[in-house]
Amino acid sequence: MTSEEINKGSRLIKELMGSTIKIDQDDVKDIPLAFLTVEDMKFHLSWKWLMPVVIKVEEEFNVPVTIEGKACTIETESGETFHQEADTKLLAIWHTIVEFLDAQ
Repeated sequence: MTSEEINKGSRLIKELMGSTIKIDQDDVKDIPLAFLTVEDMKFHLSWKWLMPVVIKVEEEFNVPVTIEGKACTIETESGETFHQEADTKLLAIWHTIVEFLDAQ
C-alpha cells in the first residue's frame, strides 16, 4: 500500500468521522482528528482508530460490515457489494471501508 493510498483513505475516513473520534471507554482518550495531518492518522494500523469507523459506517449508512477471517464485506440495500481480503483482518476492514466510502 502506498502512502498516497493511505492518505486518500485517511481523508475519506476523516470526512466521515468529523473532528474527533469519540472512544466510549474510561481509560482511553478520544482521538482529536482536527489537529492531525492525514499522514499522522493511524486508521490502517490501529484497532482503536478503525473500530469506531466501522460502527459509524454501520449506523450512518445502515449497512452491515461483515468480518470473516482476513476478509471484510459491506453489502448495501441496493445489492452493491464491497469486499476485500488482505494479509491481516485490520487491513481487510480498512480497504473495504475506504472502497465503500470512495463510492459514496
